[in-house]
Amino acid sequence: MRRAARQPVSLRTTLLLMTLAAGLYAGVLPLYLFFRVRAPALALGEGTAAIVALQDDLARRNDALDHAGSIVRHLVESRTPPAADTVDTIRHFVTAGGVRSGARAYATVPLPLRVALARAEDAMTRLGNALAEEVALFERGRWDDASRRVRALDSLAQVVDQQMLAEGQLARRDLLARQQVLQLAASEVLRDAILWLVLGAVCVPTAVSLIRRRMWRPLADLEAGLARVADGDLTTEVAVPGSDELARLAQHFNEMTRVLRDRAEEQGRFAAAGELLAGVAHEVNNPLMAIAAHAENRVADPAIAEEQRSEMQQILRQARRAAKLLRGLLRFVRATEREVGRVNLNDVVRSAMDLVSYRFGVDEIVVGGRLDPNLLPVQGDAIKLEQVIVNLLSNAIDALRGSTPPRQLAVDTWFEDGRVSVAVTDNGRGVSADVVGRLFRPFATTKGRRGTGLGLYISRQVAREAGGDLVLDSSRGPGAGARFVLSLPVAAPIPPEPAAAAPEAGSRWRGSSDAVAHRWTKRRTARRPWLGWARSSPT
Repeated sequence: MRRAARQPVSLRTTLLLMTLAAGLYAGVLPLYLFFRVRAPALALGEGTAAIVALQDDLARRNDALDHAGSIVRHLVESRTPPAADTVDTIRHFVTAGGVRSGARAYATVPLPLRVALARAEDAMTRLGNALAEEVALFERGRWDDASRRVRALDSLAQVVDQQMLAEGQLARRDLLARQQVLQLAASEVLRDAILWLVLGAVCVPTAVSLIRRRMWRPLADLEAGLARVADGDLTTEVAVPGSDELARLAQHFNEMTRVLRDRAEEQGRFAAAGELLAGVAHEVNNPLMAIAAHAENRVADPAIAEEQRSEMQQILRQARRAAKLLRGLLRFVRATEREVGRVNLNDVVRSAMDLVSYRFGVDEIVVGGRLDPNLLPVQGDAIKLEQVIVNLLSNAIDALRGSTPPRQLAVDTWFEDGRVSVAVTDNGRGVSADVVGRLFRPFATTKGRRGTGLGLYISRQVAREAGGDLVLDSSRGPGAGARFVLSLPVAAPIPPEPAAAAPEAGSRWRGSSDAVAHRWTKRRTARRPWLGWARSSPT
């Protein structure tokens, strides 16, 4: 069996491991120093404190007994009866020499030193007892006995001095031993710290090289590629090193530039088609005007028959309708005529309906809806808003083309809460749940190669530039069609509600606030008997 190829470590795992390694490297050395030096340092500190305290106490007691002995010797040599306060002074020094100053911390003192301390204390106790007996002899007046015992006091004092000397030598040796242990630990710590730093000096360049190869270089390539794309070079591609996250990012970048390149080529073709359409519309408009002028002259001629007059009037109406459609197309494709001003969305809807009206009859679509005759104006670019409505109508027509009759489309306008809204509703198959989340993203299309994926994205941008928004009504269930709502703020200042305006002469919309229907749908009403739907109000 072939062994499966080993998957490379991902960039996320590499960064995590490097972070853990850096944390361990930074934390291990202080912990090692703490535990390696802690024991000898504590031993030196605690042992030194205990030994110094014991020696200070012994020195204090020895000084007190020495003062008492000096007074006793002076009294013996002078053979002068001691005063009461002198006796009290001797007893005070004897008592001070026999009392410890506090609890002894013998646990941290080594055994040989403890033995020496015990011997010194025993010698001091015997000396203190001898001094107390000497005071008693003074009080009884036994000077001869007191003189003989002075020699014993001197011997006991010498023993105390010898024991103190021995104890001090042991204490010094113990402290030196503890200090040597601490110095040895410090030298080992210094050696280990140097080795640890050398290890870090070796590992840091390795880590930097790894980061440079795995992160810095791919990111630099991506940055350079993005800069070239920003300069307009859509043929840019970056290398795909490995298969980690940055490699996948490079793949996405290359795919993005490919999509942008394809879309740019497609938009170029659309722009060329728009220019061609504008040229054709301009050229066709001249003979149409000639036809309309000839028909108008014939209609004005009183000598022609009534049947010919009726035919000329029909020719004149159709020529004017075609000229109006051509003017709408020219206005739609020419950017130089765009300007921001106060716009009545009802007029925008009518113009947009005129542009796509030919498709209603071809696809057997019945159009309805309700335009609010008292609609307040909004602030925006009429041409851009017309493009938004045309895009929504075109999407609805494309959606209805794949559904079975009756195919229904409604356009409604209304005013609510300081905003003017336009809703385009169809009874097609609706928008699937997996498409809703990316519906307004660039290059998201459900039409395959026929769609650019930019219509709804650009339409929403136009709406938001005007201070409004374009949303999909999510309250409609699956299979209930789609309803897109364009809402814009009312142009300030808000004028008082105007009276209902009379319909324009020759307008494609008839009536006031009732159902809006086109003449091209009337011929099919007999086969589409659902006028009640066309009269529905927006909900």
